[in-house]
Amino acid sequence: MYQEVDTASGLIKPEIRVKFGTAGIRGVYGQEVSINETISVCFAVNRLLGEGKFGLGYDSRKTSAILANVASSAMNWYGSDVENYGMIPTPVLAFNIKNNKLHAGFSVTASHNPPEYAGVKVFGTDGIEFSLEAEQKVEQLVRQSEDHTRTGRSLTAFGSTFDNEEAVFSYREALLKRAKGSKKAFKILVDCANGAAWGVTPSILGELGHHVVTVNAHPSERFPGRLPEPMRETLGEVAELSKAIGADFTVAHDGDADRLVMIDDLGNVIPDYKLSSLVLKIVVERVKKGNVIISVNSSTALEKTAREMGCSVQRSRLGKTFEELYKRRGIFASEPSKIVDPRWGYWEDGIYASVLVTQYLSDNNLTLSKALEWIPVYYNYQKNLLLPGVLDYNCAKSKMNQEYSGEIDRFDELDGVKLYLNNGAWMMVRRSGTEKKVRVYVESPNESQARRLLDNGVRIATSCAK
Repeated sequence: MYQEVDTASGLIKPEIRVKFGTAGIRGVYGQEVSINETISVCFAVNRLLGEGKFGLGYDSRKTSAILANVASSAMNWYGSDVENYGMIPTPVLAFNIKNNKLHAGFSVTASHNPPEYAGVKVFGTDGIEFSLEAEQKVEQLVRQSEDHTRTGRSLTAFGSTFDNEEAVFSYREALLKRAKGSKKAFKILVDCANGAAWGVTPSILGELGHHVVTVNAHPSERFPGRLPEPMRETLGEVAELSKAIGADFTVAHDGDADRLVMIDDLGNVIPDYKLSSLVLKIVVERVKKGNVIISVNSSTALEKTAREMGCSVQRSRLGKTFEELYKRRGIFASEPSKIVDPRWGYWEDGIYASVLVTQYLSDNNLTLSKALEWIPVYYNYQKNLLLPGVLDYNCAKSKMNQEYSGEIDRFDELDGVKLYLNNGAWMMVRRSGTEKKVRVYVESPNESQARRLLDNGVRIATSCAK
């Protein structure tokens, strides 16, 4: 927590309860993220980038609508104009920042986090999330001893807010123009997680000629259908429904639709590495080989696939694949459930990815299960732990050394601690950048080893939380 005193006025400034990281702030509403934190982020962004025109959108949470109004008012107070797009998916905001040549923008969303969370995510010029360097500058400005109210300002110095109802239309038309029509029509179940994509993904896929059935497609801050994060544990009932209605496949988003998980024609929830490998294949077929950026916790299978296609591969911190992609002028970036195709934009876009896969299957008359057969099978699991204290990475590395002495190939400490074993299996522990959780990731070509690795990883992480 930060609490500062303005030396000029002697007044206590707003208490800041959460740090700026992963291009924004995120936490439990009213406890970690609320009005004060939102104002402070707006102050910092305006000070960093200067006055200009900013885009603004929010997800289906009531708290997001509240904080969006706060952000709009704050940016106007600091002298900037705001284009308010209302409730829209985060990728639609990013697209419109680029398309409308805006200064930057705010997506007020807690993304895949549970209903009680709130958040504000910042995008810079061209719809690109803030880099690590920019995050650090914003973090410093958030804590800077500056009077946030800037009293005594002239009324002519205030900015204005304009409602723009064309954001979804512009995005939709641009994507339809790129995708064109479909050769084969599919029956597609679309699960919008009661989030912001409810009127976007179903509409686009329907316009492409497919028969779309929706579930969890009414916006709700309570996410009554399932928790917002799309994964095996939350998509069980949706997978059963997909199979029961005879869907060719299912598209599933998180609350703001930057993520995509799919369910195949057999009712299987597709592992993220298989979907990313398929999208990479689609990209390579169109633009040939190039630099591929994948997150440190992405599957070895995806890395092997990229190299076999003649691409170079660079691992990146989670949440920063886009930054490396931009620096290296790469052709593709991915982390679990997220895909970036720079031909479309340098933002994670679950809607665009769903259209890309759908059109590929349609053009080649393939089922999703058939299209994934060539990808090797790996077993990867993840466990999210609510642990007191802070994860001690040195402790975790030491215990991994003790547990797997003689089997270790190497360690990677780019983002957390990742242990590679001689047989290609790995274990990784990492503090979450968006929640007060510790995440354990494991992978192995052998299912039983993967489960043992997960159990050991949980034990190690628990013992090293101090």
